[in-house]
Amino acid sequence: MASTFGPRLWRRSTASVPAARSLGRRMTLHAATALIAFAALQIWLVSSAISAGAPSALIIVALVILIALALPITRSVERRWYHLSRQALASWGLHARFRRDVRRLWAAALTLPFLWVSGAMAATDAIAKIAG
Repeated sequence: MASTFGPRLWRRSTASVPAARSLGRRMTLHAATALIAFAALQIWLVSSAISAGAPSALIIVALVILIALALPITRSVERRWYHLSRQALASWGLHARFRRDVRRLWAAALTLPFLWVSGAMAATDAIAKIAG
């Protein structure tokens, strides 16, 4: 026997909370692609800075920044979300924190290479003016 209330109640129901388990895998994907974007942007900026006259030691500094700062920070964010996705219950608050962390990760990946390369260029110009 068919119910007359079935379709209307189904349309009124709120969207369910997505599973928390997928957040760890999604953060891994975001961290990996943000790291690739960071490295590609850094390579492009450093190569253009060197062609503009910056010292070639900037390549070594760029590699040190990538290995010493970017990789551990990205790995810690990824590890935290992996553990959160295994332990936490699914909630809209958890997903809001996930979206906030993804925005922060991408903002850092896309802005930090510009900031540090421009700072390095300014520092080398200041040193050249003092020395010369």
